[in-house]
Amino acid sequence: MDQFMFTAVLHPQYMDSVSAWTITARKNRYQSLPMTPLLTWIFSIIAAIMLFLHGLASFSEEVARIGGERLRLRLHKLTQTDLYGALTGAISTALVQSSSAVTSMAVGLAHNRTLTDRGAFAVMIGANVGTTFTAWLVTMKIVGLGPVFVTLGGLWSLIGPRPWRPYGKVLFYFGLVFLALDLISQALAPIANSPALADWHELLSSPVLALLFAALLTALVQSSSVVTGLAVLLVQQNLIAPEVAVWLIAGANIGTTSTALLASTALDINSRKLALLNTGLNMFGVLLFATLLQPIVSMILNLTIATDQQIALVHTVFNLAAATAALIILPHIWPVLKRWLNRTP
Repeated sequence: MDQFMFTAVLHPQYMDSVSAWTITARKNRYQSLPMTPLLTWIFSIIAAIMLFLHGLASFSEEVARIGGERLRLRLHKLTQTDLYGALTGAISTALVQSSSAVTSMAVGLAHNRTLTDRGAFAVMIGANVGTTFTAWLVTMKIVGLGPVFVTLGGLWSLIGPRPWRPYGKVLFYFGLVFLALDLISQALAPIANSPALADWHELLSSPVLALLFAALLTALVQSSSVVTGLAVLLVQQNLIAPEVAVWLIAGANIGTTSTALLASTALDINSRKLALLNTGLNMFGVLLFATLLQPIVSMILNLTIATDQQIALVHTVFNLAAATAALIILPHIWPVLKRWLNRTP
């Protein structure tokens, strides 16, 4: 081969032969690594989910960058009462689209005494309500507008007035979330009638398994919004039953507490206890969902509305009921919780 190449350099008439051989060799090399339809489909699903994750995380970061500092400065005043603290947590989470980010921020602000422990806990209670906005966003038929938001936001962030460019980024990433949802929906469509889907559905038909699966997946991706959005999307595509989706959402409520737990490991013992308290709050909500709220859940799932709206409504009622119960009993149990938080090991 080396001798042939050397000869070709000395004799230009051989160059055409070398080029033809090179092209053939490259073609054979790439043909030896075929991309099967199954592999293409798997990578399409993963890529769309990664796009969804990146869009949601970046949207959260941009919103926090725009209003995060002002929110931190005002949080102390906004959390003077339990109700105001919960409302602050709910609105912040609905805007940022990340209960994990809001609860982690609450733990951090309690650590540096910007927030009281009780104020931080009230924010956590509200964050669980604010996160239900994600499910409603997915049910809205604006997925097709994703490319429009991406285009307008991208242009605005590049050529808009400099002080307003961050808002263009927010619009860009907001559109990216819905563009990714559209791609996921298209990628999932071919498996709607797959026989393997029946086995998957049978596995998740167990509430305990669905709960654990969603909790682990949420802890892995560090976002309950992602798991909730996917659950609603799977219901829209008739890939899972609404009865399965509600348990996936309940599991996501537990898994999302892992972010605050991880964030608290770098802080003091009091912050770690506060993060544990957040986990206990969400487990209390799931217990409430599994017992007292089941008749209401059954009633909602029998309403004559779209199945994805049923899931969003169950999610809202579930978290709103848990938050209301927590706010009612908080004044009565806080003295005990405060002693536990302040106790040194």
